[in-house]
Amino acid sequence: MSRFRGPVRRKSDGFVLDLGADETALVRRLTGELRTLLSDPEPTEEALSLIARLFPVAYPDDDEMEAEYQRLMRDELVQSKLATFDVVDDALADKAVIDEGQLVAVMQSINSLRLVLGVMLDVSDEPDADEVAEGFADSPEYALYGYLSWLLEWCVKALTGS
Repeated sequence: MSRFRGPVRRKSDGFVLDLGADETALVRRLTGELRTLLSDPEPTEEALSLIARLFPVAYPDDDEMEAEYQRLMRDELVQSKLATFDVVDDALADKAVIDEGQLVAVMQSINSLRLVLGVMLDVSDEPDADEVAEGFADSPEYALYGYLSWLLEWCVKALTGS
């Protein structure tokens, strides 16, 4: 029997995020950096390309409808993401038991971080594509992508009880 305890566990009254100080600081720093990217009133083209996967196209076959959707919904979607970062900050700062809604917010934030890193690493979900762009397989960014994927997996396990 393994004595390893995962970083996210279910308890009778909710869930516990049990990250070390360095990991906590890392996740908080990354969500802060993403908050800055999302809050920039005049983002660069590079910033827009990094966050593009956070806002999937709603109307891929209708540019006019897509533009209208983005005009109407973009601010609300950004505010929703920013709110999840607040939940993550609180959950990591308090080291207390969190509820299911808070865990879902943590999962959404981790996934947003992974999506942005995936853009940086040119990770594709296409079946025939290499998992990561050439030259990045041994990079710190790819190791971070792997860590966030692992952490997200533990969140899912805790939430589903598996």
